[in-house]
Amino acid sequence: MRHSLILSLVVYLVALSSPTFAGEPPTPGDKSAKPYSSSSTGASKEEVQQLRGELASQQETMASQQKTIEELKAMVSEMAQRLGTIDARVLPTAGTQGAHVQTLGYTPSLEEALYGGAASGQTDLVPQKAPEKKPPDKFEFSYSGTKVQIYGHSDVSYDYVDNGISAAMEATNPLLTTPALVARANNGWLGQVSSNLSYFGVRGSHKINDYLTGVFQFETEVMMSDTPGPTSDLQCKYCLGSRDTYVGISGPWGAVKLGKEDAPYKKTTTGAFDPFINTIGDQRSIFGNSGGDNRAEFMGRISHAIWYETPTHKGLYASILFAPGQNRSSDNGAYPRGEPNCAGGNGAFTLSFANKGNVTEGADLYGLVGPNINPCNDGAFGNVVSLAGTYRGYGLYAFAGYEHHGNVNRDGDLIGVDNESAFKVGAEYTIKASGTTPSFVYEHLKRSNSQTDERLNERTRPLATWLAIRQKLTKQDTLNFSWIHAGKSPGDPGFCTAVSADGATCTDALPLNTVNNSANMYAAGVKHRWSRNMTSYFVYARQANHPDAHYDLGAVGHGLIVDKKDFTGTGFPGTTLQGISGGLTFDF
Repeated sequence: MRHSLILSLVVYLVALSSPTFAGEPPTPGDKSAKPYSSSSTGASKEEVQQLRGELASQQETMASQQKTIEELKAMVSEMAQRLGTIDARVLPTAGTQGAHVQTLGYTPSLEEALYGGAASGQTDLVPQKAPEKKPPDKFEFSYSGTKVQIYGHSDVSYDYVDNGISAAMEATNPLLTTPALVARANNGWLGQVSSNLSYFGVRGSHKINDYLTGVFQFETEVMMSDTPGPTSDLQCKYCLGSRDTYVGISGPWGAVKLGKEDAPYKKTTTGAFDPFINTIGDQRSIFGNSGGDNRAEFMGRISHAIWYETPTHKGLYASILFAPGQNRSSDNGAYPRGEPNCAGGNGAFTLSFANKGNVTEGADLYGLVGPNINPCNDGAFGNVVSLAGTYRGYGLYAFAGYEHHGNVNRDGDLIGVDNESAFKVGAEYTIKASGTTPSFVYEHLKRSNSQTDERLNERTRPLATWLAIRQKLTKQDTLNFSWIHAGKSPGDPGFCTAVSADGATCTDALPLNTVNNSANMYAAGVKHRWSRNMTSYFVYARQANHPDAHYDLGAVGHGLIVDKKDFTGTGFPGTTLQGISGGLTFDF
């Protein structure tokens, strides 16, 4: 339509410029025109005056028309100039969300020249590819207002490890009665492939209103390298819901959840805080571990629990968890109701009132197992309270945590039933200019002494320290170091020299503070991030146990623990364990 407008304007200008334009008088050069003369026409005086008036009117009209012609010429000139320069413009392309592209070999229409928009119909604009959208960080979808996320973590490593048991130590094993049996031992360095707390999970949420949102999660461990099966304590680690699993309600006020979850005390020093999480250098080999071996009583997942999480406010966050013991035994020596093993994951025992050992119904269990019919006598606890507070901001992460286990059964250590607790504080600070992150943690473990013989008490450890450094080498590479020290405890159950007739109490033991069960664990390694999802790592770790100490490497976190045991399951204190490990992780 605007093309037609321009053509009409041009025709009009030409018509105006023509000497035969309607109403224009003949020019003096026109020989065919007859002069206006009164003598030739015999016109009267009145007619001459009328002709002069008409001529004056035509001259005014011509002046007005000439002005209009000049204005139209100026408009056409301006439009021609815009048409001549429009090829150099950069126009937005649909689908680029504000990005701009060059228009190569493109002749715009008048509509585009005047209004800057894309004209309808085909053009010779070079097709432009819209920028690719950044993939989401999470694998999630929505259904009927419910957001669901599927997530997972894979961690598999190759380890070359040494249990530190020498031939001289093996010769003292009471289960090996002949040199031929001793020769069966394969101690020292051993290669292994380990799946390290790999897991798979589904979580979701559904908004109820502005103040309430329903949440849920199911998570289970995945065995990446070995064949899944029941564990020694009758757990099903590879069944759906074996890891953090809950249902709850959240809102601006925080969240309340019910199910099973890593205790708040544990969470403060796991995850990104530990540079060697789930490797043979994992800090849980000592921290939260009150007796050594491969069990960290205060770094665990708490079953049948209810907990509250505050919202984060100016970097501050806190959570508190409570779990009832739900035990029909007053000393917590039985299995908690609904659980397949002892509280704390210790003391596997298949002969019980739950008939887990396929004993004939009505059999004399008391006669089969002796005076202590309850199997959970090596650290089983009752009610649990765990709480923690953290602060993040300005490169600083600081925390404090406390956990209490009620009526812990230590009949197996000859120190009865009593309360145990743990307290720790720590912090890390990232120096942005150098990419250096040093961290320090102090922990104090305590067993109440109301019923405890302190000469046998290895569960009180007043001093444990942890120093770690993470150093960024590049955007993808980090160098890590850590040193953890476990202080001595007042006593040790192994220091009992005589027991009562029923074997329930110690009648004589070595004096207090003669035990030397301190230890030092060192770790060094490098981690490389290949992408947002995938990393590789290399770690060397060394556990130097003093003569009476019996700490392992990779306790709780690493799949195949480097322990101080031989092929018969006999453990030896005072060993130095070490290993090198390289692995890959993948997250989605």
